[in-house]
Amino acid sequence: MTMDFGNNLKKLRKEKNLTQEELAECLNMSPQTVSKWENNLSVPDIAVLPMVADFFGISLDSLLLHDASQRKQEMKEFAGHIHDLADNGNMAQAYETLKESLGKWALSASMNHLMSWAAFKYSKEKIGEERTNLLEEALMYADRSIMLDGGETSKTAQAKMTKCYCMADLGRTSEAIKIAGTLPSLFSSRERVLALISDGSEQKSYAETALQFLEEIKTEMERIL
Repeated sequence: MTMDFGNNLKKLRKEKNLTQEELAECLNMSPQTVSKWENNLSVPDIAVLPMVADFFGISLDSLLLHDASQRKQEMKEFAGHIHDLADNGNMAQAYETLKESLGKWALSASMNHLMSWAAFKYSKEKIGEERTNLLEEALMYADRSIMLDGGETSKTAQAKMTKCYCMADLGRTSEAIKIAGTLPSLFSSRERVLALISDGSEQKSYAETALQFLEEIKTEMERIL
């Protein structure tokens, strides 16, 4: 059964026959904090999660339900829905839908990056303070995505890209350039390497993907020139 973090925490607490107040005392937290966790109004700090898992005698993956294939599929389908809304010109709905549901996915690097991307895209439809607030929000979610990812996968690079675009729009160009300097070069891209080391149909598929990206980049650069 797929559950969110809050419901899983509530289930674990009840299995130990603890009240929210008793669990809060054991974790050296306030009852209000535990209540917010269980109702998905907030999530524990990354540094606190191992302590919570240790208290219940389970792995961090079990606490976060990372081993639930159904949950991963649900997340994939939900992200697809958000992209469909955006692609059909409903960026406001995509942003609001994602934000309303983020409590369920708050500990996912992918979903935090998606929230960052949505806030950035939505900022294009706003002006003044509303636009600035959305850009700042996008930066916050990008940072959270990077922290949750641990800098280990392409999600970190994607979140850094979003940060660069947001900072540039906020007039913080020098900061954006500094971050952009830490990103992989086009020459060392994943698609290029995979195309060169694979064979058969996979090699052709990787090469086609690389060429598709190059065509998109070419179009963007031609607009600048």
